Amino acid sequence: MLPRLEELIDASSLQGLFDAFYTATGIAASVISLKGKILVGSGWQKICTDFHRKYPESEKLCIQSDIKVREDLLNRNGHVIYKCPHGLIDAAIPLFINGQHAANLFTGQFLFAVPDENTTEVFRKQALKWGFPPDAYIEKLAAVPIIPEQRIKPVLSYLKRVAEMIGEIGFSRLKLEESREATVNAHTKLSEEVAGREEETRKLTQILEGNPIPTFVIDADCKITHWNRACELLTNIPASEVVGTDKHREAFYSHRRELMADLIVRQVSTSDLSMIYGEKFKVSRKTIQGYEGEDFFPKLGQDGKWLFFNAAPLKDVGGTILGAIETIQDITHRRTAELGLRASELRYRQLFESANDAIFILKDGLIVDCNKKALDLFNSSRKEIIGLSPIELSTEAQFDGSLSKDEIERRNTLVLQNVPQFFEWRFLRKEGSQFDAEVSLTRFTIEEAHRGLAIIRDITARKKMIQALEERQAALDEKSNYLEKVNQALKSSLDHREVEKRAVEENMLVNLKRFVFPYLEELEKCSLGSDARAYLNIIGTNLNDIVSQFSKTIFSKYIDFTPTEVRIADFIREGKNSKEIANTLALSPSSIQWHRKNIRQKLGLTNKKVNLHTYLNSLIA
Repeated sequence: MLPRLEELIDASSLQGLFDAFYTATGIAASVISLKGKILVGSGWQKICTDFHRKYPESEKLCIQSDIKVREDLLNRNGHVIYKCPHGLIDAAIPLFINGQHAANLFTGQFLFAVPDENTTEVFRKQALKWGFPPDAYIEKLAAVPIIPEQRIKPVLSYLKRVAEMIGEIGFSRLKLEESREATVNAHTKLSEEVAGREEETRKLTQILEGNPIPTFVIDADCKITHWNRACELLTNIPASEVVGTDKHREAFYSHRRELMADLIVRQVSTSDLSMIYGEKFKVSRKTIQGYEGEDFFPKLGQDGKWLFFNAAPLKDVGGTILGAIETIQDITHRRTAELGLRASELRYRQLFESANDAIFILKDGLIVDCNKKALDLFNSSRKEIIGLSPIELSTEAQFDGSLSKDEIERRNTLVLQNVPQFFEWRFLRKEGSQFDAEVSLTRFTIEEAHRGLAIIRDITARKKMIQALEERQAALDEKSNYLEKVNQALKSSLDHREVEKRAVEENMLVNLKRFVFPYLEELEKCSLGSDARAYLNIIGTNLNDIVSQFSKTIFSKYIDFTPTEVRIADFIREGKNSKEIANTLALSPSSIQWHRKNIRQKLGLTNKKVNLHTYLNSLIA
């Protein structure tokens, strides 16, 4: 039978580890015995301590859930992730010592996602059910950490290693006790105790090294004892250069100065911290006797970094400060986003005031804000218009004869159902004049409160313009129909002229091919003087130049084509299909196919997978 778990683990050291883990990650963790006694714990959520565990009726569900979790852990070898009866996510990992289930490591009271309106409403109803103060309860809900579901697995893997480490430490302690009972050699007992301590330190070092949060530890002399991998990546300084030294004081600032961990080891007063950090620090709510702060460090990175740092003392069981641990988080993106948000709010306010449309912000059916354009459009002052209902700015009836009051009520109902509205409306100015407008009505949330957004555009002038344009369009349509008919007639005439022109060119070129070029070839075979041959070459060159000017369809490969084949080849090169060529030349599609076959044969393309259109264009190039 195992001794009590309190005798097998160092609760004080584990408490410091759990506190540091909670400080670094915001994730609560605790070790609870099988009888329900909390041995080590850090980070219990206020929503549980102030409500779920405080009220007797709701606490019964918590106790029943704890019993069921213990039963589930007894029936399986692994962890349990579950949603507690009150809607929060918890997880439990069994802690074994020497193969026996000795306790459970719990982590929880978190959510997978930021509560939306529906989730918040569920918790509000739950507060009413158990008699919790709703507003205070929802305020505590907002403090519950958000851990994305995909992050839970590495967190549980980390905590499982912690549970294994605690189990191994407990097992080591158990073995140490057994060894003490089996031997009377004090030196052996001391050696085993030192060995156990070293193993514990090694495991704690491994946990610290695996922590994704940049963390360093200093001893009572302010010398670095641990400088984890994340700290190396943040500062670009390897642990080998700082462990055993006080060079950490040079890692973050351009000049050598003490860090918060150094000040905690020296036990400086809060007033001294104020002199050093000003308003950039405060007492940590997550660590005992710890402090936290934010500052900009221009030395880090290319453009500097904003860091959130948290430091706490490390003490022995007697309360003596043995050193301090400091964690650092890069919050540059968050601070940049905050600055961007403030700039964005200013820009949107400027856009709101400079918009060329009237804009109203509505709350509970009344105007609570508006821009300058709205005041100009209604010829009113801000004092006169704030607090009015849209009904007071509308005519009694609208275009279709419906009552404005009934129509506004109908559209407000749709907007409350998150159905945006876009419609035309007839408004009434203070002095009694009317005007037509387009209205865009939507619903939005600001500071967790619902508001209505109405954008109003005066379309009186536009409607008159549209009417004039419609009349003008009718006249233009009539003229356009007439011009279309004239254009079709001209196009038909031009197409006919183009066909005739091509026919003349093709006949001339074919005649040259039949009655001139053959005789020039025969002349080249005759015995001619040098002068006669020179003139013959000039005649051939000039004829070729004349031929190239008549048509792009003439090139050496066309020499054996008939006039019809020349015309068809030209059409194919231009991208026309057989049906289009047949319609143009008044031939049947089958005739065109026969000519295409002859053209391929004369070009040497028979039984070759060559596109005729592409080939003919390549000859021109």
